[in-house]
Amino acid sequence: MLFSVSGASTAVELQKLLTSLRIDEWLAEDIFHFKWFLLIGAFVLSLFIWCKLVDKSRLPEIILHAGLTIIVTLVLDEMGEELTLWDYPADIIAIFPPLSSVDLASLPMIYSLIYQYCKTWKSFLWTTLIMSAVFCFVFEPLLVWGGFYQLLKWKYYYGFPIYIMMAIFLRWLVIKIYAIAEKSQKELSPSK
Repeated sequence: MLFSVSGASTAVELQKLLTSLRIDEWLAEDIFHFKWFLLIGAFVLSLFIWCKLVDKSRLPEIILHAGLTIIVTLVLDEMGEELTLWDYPADIIAIFPPLSSVDLASLPMIYSLIYQYCKTWKSFLWTTLIMSAVFCFVFEPLLVWGGFYQLLKWKYYYGFPIYIMMAIFLRWLVIKIYAIAEKSQKELSPSK
């Protein structure tokens, strides 16, 4: 047996302790400090810019893309933190370890705007390549320098193909979902 009932309760107790430590640290070192305000600002600014730039006529499609991006980034970030590949020393919310302002606003907004503006696969791939390079080799080092992101067993260039594959997969998935919906609509609409 991999773990016993007492092993499960030990894991629960350790999780409670870890959560308590995170909250205590967040209350003492993060909330209402300069970095916290910067993260709030990045979050709000990302949402504001996105609301100004998003194509309102394609809102359901773009929101689907942004929502799927949020899911994927949260899963990947949670895995990376759980495997101690990286850490986020500062965040908006104490009990939510991933970098919330990036995972819930900046990345989804950037990915969805690239999806919106790049109509062809060629332009999409070139833009994604540039975005991935900027994220890995400019944005992430700035986050490390600013104390928002800490590399433990991770290198900047590891994320490069992940950013690209994630963008390709999400674009393909949203296009596929809308193609299925369009086909279904045509089949359901009465013939003229």
